[in-house]
Amino acid sequence: MTRGISKVISAHVHPVCSVSWSRNGRKLLTASTDNTVCIIDVATGDTDHRFRFPSPILRVQYNPRSLSNFLVCPMRHPAIVVGVDGSRLIIPLDDEADTTISALFDRRGLHVFTGNSKGRVTVHRASDAQLVASFRVTQGAASTTAIKSMEFARRGDWFLVNSADRIIRVYNSTEVLACGIEGEPEPIQKLQDLVNKTMWKKCCFSGDGEYVCAGSSRQHALYIWDKTNGNLVKILHGTKGELLLDVVVSKV
Repeated sequence: MTRGISKVISAHVHPVCSVSWSRNGRKLLTASTDNTVCIIDVATGDTDHRFRFPSPILRVQYNPRSLSNFLVCPMRHPAIVVGVDGSRLIIPLDDEADTTISALFDRRGLHVFTGNSKGRVTVHRASDAQLVASFRVTQGAASTTAIKSMEFARRGDWFLVNSADRIIRVYNSTEVLACGIEGEPEPIQKLQDLVNKTMWKKCCFSGDGEYVCAGSSRQHALYIWDKTNGNLVKILHGTKGELLLDVVVSKV
């Protein structure tokens, strides 16, 4: 590792806000504040495809098992499964008035999971956008809590939900699908900072899916929990005064 720049790719005229690698590592999916999404050949640096949308893009994600389609989350619009051939499949909103959503593919790229500002998670088939499961993260609670982000583990069927109540909930996607529409799946873990009541900027799983890592919104600090028993294993502190923007865990 030389830590040197191996390649500079210029595909957008405005800042890039989201990046996703293809499964084979040969293509790069990028989104920019200029409302465009590009598919770039990493080896040559050429832009293979360019797609334009009506609003800025919050997130893009390649299908984990296919190079033929990808997921786009435009600002104040429903999530869209876009085919490389130009086809577009809109994932229906659970509430037409609530366009603040987080969306992502499951580990196998068969379903699209979405979460909205009312604490509701929906699961649609990626092939036809059919609703197959839904639930609320706060069962029986009088108030709802907005879902900020979701992430899937690279191994196993686990996914986490980072919500505005500062609790990270870990679910089993197989159980969620089995519960169906308006189901009530129970999280296998609820992770939080009981002392400082920290809000989480970014959450993710370790490469083997056995640990959950979360970055604080207030300071440069990483919290690591054991997914099996929910114990806090480690707190890593970075430079004082810095704020954390993103967390990415090595696949190994």
